[in-house]
Amino acid sequence: MNKNFLVGFLLLGILVGCPQTPAPTSTPTPVPVVADWYTYMTSFRGQDGSRLSYTCPAKPTGVGTVWGTDVYTDDSAICVAALHASKITEAGGTFTLEIRAGQASYVGSTRNGVTTSDYGSWGGSYAFVN
Repeated sequence: MNKNFLVGFLLLGILVGCPQTPAPTSTPTPVPVVADWYTYMTSFRGQDGSRLSYTCPAKPTGVGTVWGTDVYTDDSAICVAALHASKITEAGGTFTLEIRAGQASYVGSTRNGVTTSDYGSWGGSYAFVN
């Protein structure tokens, strides 16, 4: 056999016949979404187990309402609840929360200058995970 033929055949086999191994990928760390003191989670209802990260700015005068303690109704303002749960300070901060199913009831309390309210059965919740 011709030497050039063999070299060409081998090169063709390398270029055509060898599968390419994809470059390894890594899961990027999600960038927290900037929230405000009136951001709510009702649009995520039913996505139980989903985790979302947010950054809140410094606390303004007058803020949204919150129901619950440790587990909050999904219509509770997330920055206010994060302050209540000691996840951020009045200067703001970043946190991760998890969407959860609704609860039969929610108990209010006072923490960090935030008073939350009691509430009965509600269709969606969230809790902080960090």
